[in-house]
Amino acid sequence: MTIDRQTIGAYERSRNLAGKPFPSACYAPFTSLYFNTNGDVNACCKNSSYLLGNIARERLDDIWHGRRAQGLRRAMREYKLEVGCQFCEWQITGGQYDQVYATVFDDLPVRGEDAEWPSMMEFTLSNTCNLACIMCFGALSSTIRAKRDKLPPLPRVYGDEFFEDLRKYLPHLTVAKFFGGEPFLCRESYRIWDMMIEDGITIPCHITTNATQFNERVEQILDAFPCSLALSLDGVTKETVESIRVYAKWEECMANVERFLDYARRKQGAGLSLTYCLMRQNWHEFGDYLKFGEERGLTVFINTVAEPEHCSLYTLPPEELEEIAGRMEQLDKRHHYSRLELNGRVWTSAVEALHKNARQAQREKISEFTQAAVDRNPVGKAWRLVGEGKLAEALTVVARVPEGDQQYYARLVLEGHVLRRQNRLDEAEARLDEAVALFPKGPNAYVERAWLRLQQERTSAAVEDARRAAKRIGDDLDHPNAADAFAVLGHALAHSGQFEPALAAVDKAVALKPDDAWMHLHRGWVLAGAARLPEAMDAVTKATELSPENPELPRLREYVSARLAE
Repeated sequence: MTIDRQTIGAYERSRNLAGKPFPSACYAPFTSLYFNTNGDVNACCKNSSYLLGNIARERLDDIWHGRRAQGLRRAMREYKLEVGCQFCEWQITGGQYDQVYATVFDDLPVRGEDAEWPSMMEFTLSNTCNLACIMCFGALSSTIRAKRDKLPPLPRVYGDEFFEDLRKYLPHLTVAKFFGGEPFLCRESYRIWDMMIEDGITIPCHITTNATQFNERVEQILDAFPCSLALSLDGVTKETVESIRVYAKWEECMANVERFLDYARRKQGAGLSLTYCLMRQNWHEFGDYLKFGEERGLTVFINTVAEPEHCSLYTLPPEELEEIAGRMEQLDKRHHYSRLELNGRVWTSAVEALHKNARQAQREKISEFTQAAVDRNPVGKAWRLVGEGKLAEALTVVARVPEGDQQYYARLVLEGHVLRRQNRLDEAEARLDEAVALFPKGPNAYVERAWLRLQQERTSAAVEDARRAAKRIGDDLDHPNAADAFAVLGHALAHSGQFEPALAAVDKAVALKPDDAWMHLHRGWVLAGAARLPEAMDAVTKATELSPENPELPRLREYVSARLAE
């Protein structure tokens, strides 16, 4: 959409645009490139749907000077944000001017409408990370991808050609930013730093770190550059930090905070700040975190969390969001967070944003861009189409994921699911066999192949695959496929006449997803098979309450009713 003139005026008045050669809603496409773990190159990390190019397919020069980069620059000059900029549109139209992500780029030199070189590059070249933060994803954490998603490692896409092309850009940057993963664990980060050291480049480096790493190699980098460090902690108590930043050790992080503080105090040009992902799980500690920063002379920056939904404040019902904002205001009356010299305005801005986003219009906008995030992911969009019954369309969308891509395994699993539902059983089997061979440690393909085996009336093979899936999930009951694994295990065991363990399995599935009608239907079928018909009808009733339009309901209801009438 094109933002109305009144909103543009208010937004512009909140910005520092001194010396800018032309007006623009955002200067990111004129000044910056952001490199993602899969090789995608965008103008910034918030706009992942408007792709400038991909390093695996294009050279760096062609991306920076390319047609898509030119198109995004034109759109920003015309204040048109429909080109993937829904996140900043949501913030601008909601009046959250001091939190608008686009203003990050206002501080960079704009060298013209078609500059020869960018002023900044942001590197997220690897998902190598030792933590599994609850608000993070496998694309940004190797630990999550391995332990939570149970997926194969991401392929490394940044090869020698990229680093050769990059070398001539580095002397022209005013700042290089390193994200992760954890930058101090990513070998790609060190390759860039080593290249800069070799070439005598000493530009400022901004590094966002989880504060778990401080060793001799880290100290070498800190000594080589004026580094501005942003420490991500997301809490001020051991309980909160370790529950959000899974696998972090509070005592080690606090010791490293002091080490980084010492570096920032003694190194000219260095800087240190704190970041905070303000979420449902930690809003109650936000004020004390601001005080923690204030006592150490550190400014706190808010990372706005829009997804995943279970972490985001902004996806709460309006009345709950207003209640939290009100409770924060009560905390302020007792502790005076809004009066902090460094971080008082950060507190006030956060509370104001919660009030503004309780409005229906803002809630609609956040829903739009979170849905857009799903739709720009071919696998996510394809699963949404599957849920809508558009199976052929789902196959077309997911076919965009090429072999070797980080989502290729997920593509094979989805194709197996859809082809099975289309009764194309041989093709489904081929896809799922390929998925199992590609990553035998993952449960997803075993779950789908177990359902396929049941459809093929190969009961013992179904039991074997279902047990493999359950074994790979183990105690990780937060795994997204956990309930499905226990559901198919229950069906497979019931088909083999093992009703007692079958019921134990489907009971686990229901416990994991008590509000999912499908889980109650799975339980109903197993109970019906065990001739526990009144309980099976209770499962039908519960499923009906949760989802009266479920297509499987009539079949199970009719089957149980007929058996009861016998």
